[in-house]
Amino acid sequence: MFEAGNQDIMPGESAIAPHPGGAPATHEAEDAADVLDADADGPDVLDDGDSGFDTGENWTDSLASSIRNYRKAYGRTYHSFKEGKYNVPNDEKEQSRLDLQNHLFMLTLDGKLQLAPISKNIHNCLDVGTGTGIWATDFADAYPNAKVTGTDLSPIQTTWVPPNVEFLIDDAEEPWAFPEKFDFVHARQMVGSFASWPKFIEAAFEGINPGGWIELQDIGILASDDQDITQTGIDQWYRTVVKAFDVIGRGVQTAEHHAEMLKDAGFEEVHHEVFKWPLNTWPKDKKMKEIGLWSRENMLDCLEAWSIVPFTQFLGWSLEEVQVSQAKARASLRDTSIHAYWKIHVVYGRKPHGTADSAQA
Repeated sequence: MFEAGNQDIMPGESAIAPHPGGAPATHEAEDAADVLDADADGPDVLDDGDSGFDTGENWTDSLASSIRNYRKAYGRTYHSFKEGKYNVPNDEKEQSRLDLQNHLFMLTLDGKLQLAPISKNIHNCLDVGTGTGIWATDFADAYPNAKVTGTDLSPIQTTWVPPNVEFLIDDAEEPWAFPEKFDFVHARQMVGSFASWPKFIEAAFEGINPGGWIELQDIGILASDDQDITQTGIDQWYRTVVKAFDVIGRGVQTAEHHAEMLKDAGFEEVHHEVFKWPLNTWPKDKKMKEIGLWSRENMLDCLEAWSIVPFTQFLGWSLEEVQVSQAKARASLRDTSIHAYWKIHVVYGRKPHGTADSAQA
């Protein structure tokens, strides 16, 4: 897709495209979601304000080294193992954003690592797409009797972790070959990563012990309760992201359907909760204003990460077009008159006891 060390990718040119598929994503709030009130005061008031890494069985040092020989484009680095499957950077800047995003989820869920009612006595947990490994590390501290496995395409995880954590290079789209089944599978912010979500969920179903749980935490569409935001820079940027990832068959508008997919795979007791990440500090509510502050900071770094390669490589945009799109979106992120928010979906379900083809490992 792009070559190692080559920062001079020659994209084609394209104008800003309409929303894919002809039908724009809805911007109406779900019935179950509370309506946020805008802060009439306007301006922001919060501103200025030892387990190691395992490369897997029979992998050579040479292969491990090649995995760390990251691909480069436009000054950013990307994973080299299974190149092109995940089209967002893995460098230090992105790692910092992922840790900030973890803070956002903790604020959103009131300090909880998950909402699924898992037992304190679980034995095995899998964190798919672990990123920096921060969630897996925190979970291992909270559940010291559990073995926690974090998988990713990039070996960017910290080495300062509890003894019950291990990190593996693994592609979750390949057949699962873990020696044991899991009591809990967790996957967060994985939209845009899978060519087939149903296939991944079916694999998870087979890889979970009867009575075990799965939880998916993901971002959904950009919405507003009281405005038409379709002409804003951030909405136009988001629609272009949607189109770019649709081109390669790894859509980013899947979170709204996760509950249905869990049920189709055989999970029961499926719960679907929707939260809001305000675009910035526009809400009146103090907690939502704080979440909006961190949401804005997250998105300011996300703009380049989620568009520089997708827009140039998948849509043929020039670098100048990408920069203009980012500038317009950046302006929206700082405009508290835009009452937009990201829908955050947390979906969890349990594998039935007595499932015939899923005996205890």
